[in-house]
Amino acid sequence: MRGRIAYQPGSSVLHRLHPLVKLLWLLVGTVAVFGVGSPWPVLAAVCLLLAAFPLAGLRLAGLRGTRLLASTALLLGFLQVLFVREGGVLLQVGPLTVWRGGAEAGAYVAGRFISVVLLSYLFVLTTEPNDLAYALMRAGLPYRYGFALITALRLVPVFEQEGQIVYNAQLARGVQYDVRSPRRFVVLARQFFLPLLVSALGKVDSLAVSMEGRCFGQHPTRTFLREVRAGWVDALALGVLMALVVGMLVARWA
Repeated sequence: MRGRIAYQPGSSVLHRLHPLVKLLWLLVGTVAVFGVGSPWPVLAAVCLLLAAFPLAGLRLAGLRGTRLLASTALLLGFLQVLFVREGGVLLQVGPLTVWRGGAEAGAYVAGRFISVVLLSYLFVLTTEPNDLAYALMRAGLPYRYGFALITALRLVPVFEQEGQIVYNAQLARGVQYDVRSPRRFVVLARQFFLPLLVSALGKVDSLAVSMEGRCFGQHPTRTFLREVRAGWVDALALGVLMALVVGMLVARWA
């Protein structure tokens, strides 16, 4: 069974980085792969990101969605190879002609897609959600929104487990989920999501009563028991990021 795409505890350098530093790397990296005009930097970024997973103690092949990621990237690249006819002919296999421009466009589009997804994977797998929320609140995010983020992240596995319980209970009652009729699909969706909605409303109501009893939101600011501090590794990562941004700007406008 493939692992969930969620935070995986570890002691690697990526795990120890400040959450806001990793968030900046995610945002800048996403903009960077869409800002370059050549496929070679994008392919280099893909190689670096693939190498970052074992360095962080993560196994990419064991995660959910990797097959979908690979197949989608191949499809995007193949469409570019199929329809872009620029440059010289690189290869011809029967009726299929591979042009240089099509191959470069395919590598460029597929590489961008893979880079963005791998960046997101690394961020999610190495960033503790509570640390991210506390860091955002320390940076100026109102604590109401920070608490909403923490609550949402904590409720996701709860609802996933309850969804599995509802699914197994309906299978035990003889409900067939392999029906291909659109009308039947709507009925099954309603039968599946209605118990989840009732459960979610009950949990939200209990949480609201608990928060009201503890006077949540009475004060405009709050103190923090947990503190996420930045170290020299974070300063080094920020320096590398700034150098990367400056280099990209110089290369683009030179």
